Amino acid sequence: DNAGEKVRLSRPGDQEYGQERYYIRAEQVSYDDVAPWPTEPDGTGQVLQRIDPAAYGNDAQNWQAGDPSPGQ
Repeated sequence: DNAGEKVRLSRPGDQEYGQERYYIRAEQVSYDDVAPWPTEPDGTGQVLQRIDPAAYGNDAQNWQAGDPSPGQ
């Protein structure tokens, strides 16, 4: 809604015959457009970029403002 969101990445779990497939949450980030999250991406054309892919994704300190890089 342009004022913070929740992004959840899931991967498919096992599916037993006749059962509905379930999904396993691999990552979830609840970000915002106010501090401590970087505020520069809010309407300036910049994007949020993760600093360390191996670090905790829901930590605002692991994100920075950057220039968009379509296709990368």
